Amino acid sequence: MSDYIVSARKYRPTTFSSVVGQGALTSTLKNAINTGKLANTYLFCGPRGVGKTTCARIFAKTINCTNRTPDGEACGECESCRSFNSELRSYNVFELDAASNNSVDDIRTLTEQVRIPPMNGKYKVYIIDEVHMLSTSAFNAFLKTLEEPPKYAIFILATTEKHKIIPTILSRCQIYDFGRISNADITAHLKAVAEKEGITTEPEALNIIAEKSDGGMRDALSIFDQVTSFTNGHVTYARTIENLNVIDYDYYFRLTDMFLEKRISDSLLLLNDILSKGFDGSHLISGLMLHLRNLLVSRDPVTLPLLEVSDEMRERYRTQAARCQPKFLYRALKILNDCDLNYRVSKNKRLLVELALIQTAQADEDDDGSGRKPARLRPIFNKIAARQQSAAVTGTGTQVKEAVPEQPARKSAIPTIRTDKLFTSIYGNSVSLTKDKGKQGNAPSSEAKHDTADTPKPVKPLTDELLTFHWQEFAASLPHQDNPLKNRMINSRITVMGPDKFDVFVGNHMVADEIKASRERILNHIRDSFNNPAIEMTVSIDESRNMEHILTRDEQYARMKEANPSLKELEKVFSLELR
Repeated sequence: MSDYIVSARKYRPTTFSSVVGQGALTSTLKNAINTGKLANTYLFCGPRGVGKTTCARIFAKTINCTNRTPDGEACGECESCRSFNSELRSYNVFELDAASNNSVDDIRTLTEQVRIPPMNGKYKVYIIDEVHMLSTSAFNAFLKTLEEPPKYAIFILATTEKHKIIPTILSRCQIYDFGRISNADITAHLKAVAEKEGITTEPEALNIIAEKSDGGMRDALSIFDQVTSFTNGHVTYARTIENLNVIDYDYYFRLTDMFLEKRISDSLLLLNDILSKGFDGSHLISGLMLHLRNLLVSRDPVTLPLLEVSDEMRERYRTQAARCQPKFLYRALKILNDCDLNYRVSKNKRLLVELALIQTAQADEDDDGSGRKPARLRPIFNKIAARQQSAAVTGTGTQVKEAVPEQPARKSAIPTIRTDKLFTSIYGNSVSLTKDKGKQGNAPSSEAKHDTADTPKPVKPLTDELLTFHWQEFAASLPHQDNPLKNRMINSRITVMGPDKFDVFVGNHMVADEIKASRERILNHIRDSFNNPAIEMTVSIDESRNMEHILTRDEQYARMKEANPSLKELEKVFSLELR
């Protein structure tokens, strides 16, 4: 038991070439050593367990080596290397933990030691871990030493939080940013360690350990030791996820199949199975989000390298991704992301997850709340116009009054579209919205198509009914940012004044100016609708219509306060405001 050494220490790199996942940084350090261009202060920053302190020790060992190899590595056999590997290392290399030695006195002691030259070797190296933990006074006491250190002194500062170091320190350092180690590099290193230790492993098990380590090699080796002890030297995928409490990949593939096949009941039963095994709902949602993200990047060969899984799992992702439409993946990710954001504050977490699964199963539908895809009426309006034009030329066919919506009681309201008459006027009484496009009786006859294709579009007569219809049609098509104009148009009264002229009656000058500002847009739509470029529009003010408009929320609230004075007092006492 006393001879056992954990893998993170036993397999700690001793040369630059054995450092995993930091090739660019180690090459830069070796080149600096070979050319003799050494800085006085280095700052190694990055996440935990990625090799900051390890590289600092290798750097300190290499710069004092008297017989370096041609590729710039320490020989490991000279007197300096042997002293480094023994207890004599402390004469040339000083390591300080700034987390527990962060006062001004600790830094003063360090600066006193800097004045003493090295006993053997050319350089004295000071490695300060977690340097961001130094107090502001300690940083200030350290400034002068960093600015003008002796030629033989080199400082290597290591930290996981570079943003906490004051700028005056950063400006005196060469900064090396250590990145997270990729899952592929961690998996390869774990496989090499397992072979040296005589441990049998499965690729998927090592990949799970790599994902769990979050890019840190030290964490990966610690998890590997834990799983090895649990599995007694036979690291399998099933035993690994059992020990690490990780949801099996298979659950995510099964859930996605259920979503694609609209098997909502089966997905809820599978959720119950997952929760009954002790997994948290948030783990399922986050894992499912990652799974759908992997499916998304698997659809395109360009983004396939972003998928950090084994070759066998990569093929499985590619197969399922071929069945998923991008629209489904985009919407599903949005639904699951909203669930993840709301999970912590939800009082009924299970219901929240169940609703997310139900919505995800319907993510590829254009749902209007009734479970059916919404009818698209614009093509129907075009067919009505074509049939009306044909009737105007031949004197037969559907009457105009059947092709337009009935007038509402108030002219300021949006006209109601009579879809029963619209469909009857085009297709006859046998047509239904739910019929398929390819069925008989669901398309206009070839004779009607021939008429509308060969006959030039005639000028439609300007009537109050058609004008109101196309006026409200334009207002309904306006985007959200044009809501003020939409409201003004809905509350206006329009009257035909002649064959090519109509008048718009509004309540005041402000509304008149808004209508006039959009005159060209409105006229273009009206002229196109009637196929008559000669149509003109005038705007008149009718003060009797000043109060005939839809009240806004603020206006409704103001009238409520006038009708009920106690509401004003309630608003004042409790500092209420309308939202």
